[in-house]
Amino acid sequence: LTLSVIGAIEPNLRRAEIERVRRKHPDRLDAYDLVLRALPSVYSMMDDSATDAIPLLRRALEIDPGYARAHALLAWCHHFRFSRGGLDDGNRVAAVEHARAAVAGGNDDAAALAISGLVFWFDGEDASTARDLLERALAISPSDVFALGCSAVALAWMGEPDHAVERAERALRLSPFDSLSYMSWDALSVAYFQTGRFEKAREAAVRAGDSNPHFSVPPILLSAALQRLGRVREAIAAAARGRALNPGFSISGYRVTVGRVPRVFDAFADAWREVGIPE
Repeated sequence: LTLSVIGAIEPNLRRAEIERVRRKHPDRLDAYDLVLRALPSVYSMMDDSATDAIPLLRRALEIDPGYARAHALLAWCHHFRFSRGGLDDGNRVAAVEHARAAVAGGNDDAAALAISGLVFWFDGEDASTARDLLERALAISPSDVFALGCSAVALAWMGEPDHAVERAERALRLSPFDSLSYMSWDALSVAYFQTGRFEKAREAAVRAGDSNPHFSVPPILLSAALQRLGRVREAIAAAARGRALNPGFSISGYRVTVGRVPRVFDAFADAWREVGIPE
């Protein structure tokens, strides 16, 4: 019961704090305020919005160079710019560097550790460190729905669908209306697809897209599930929506960041080829 209450309250507090900072004069923002102001852009998970967040996070680090959360969010922004903004290796390197800085200064910050874990998995090619950081995040805060969602995403692409489903479902039970629930729904779609539960993969991808309509990944995942269900025209339309949000999306490009486990990624790639997503 206590975990459920905490899980429900935390997202509301986050929203209230973001609204408070929006009303504050720009010249009066401290490092914490700057991070809060950057969050809506970060949470879109797209490279153009990440570009908007980066100056705010850099200003936060000018005020407080050891601010772990700012480093973690910068790492995430550079990940988005790398994975969805052209695979510029400078962004990948910056993502890993800021993730290291976040870990160095944020041993008690579950969100900073969780983001860093994702970055080490997707950009640092370091599964061992990624797992350690994600588990440390949840050891600090077992009810942190954001850390649970990050963990679920990583586990799904690591090829551990049952474990991913457990984490994602726990996050959704704790806070079903969290604005960041798209992470858990994305993880569920990837996990269900791996285990042949294509209708559930479709449903999860739809829920992810409803939660974050500007994020290109949910319709891309949806297209794979629809293709496997034989709903090819709908699959082609979903793929087109995803590519409209991220015109540079390609199978080979996405493989660079999420394709660490070939047996997981290749099944998606086969479906995407069938709906016209370019190699």
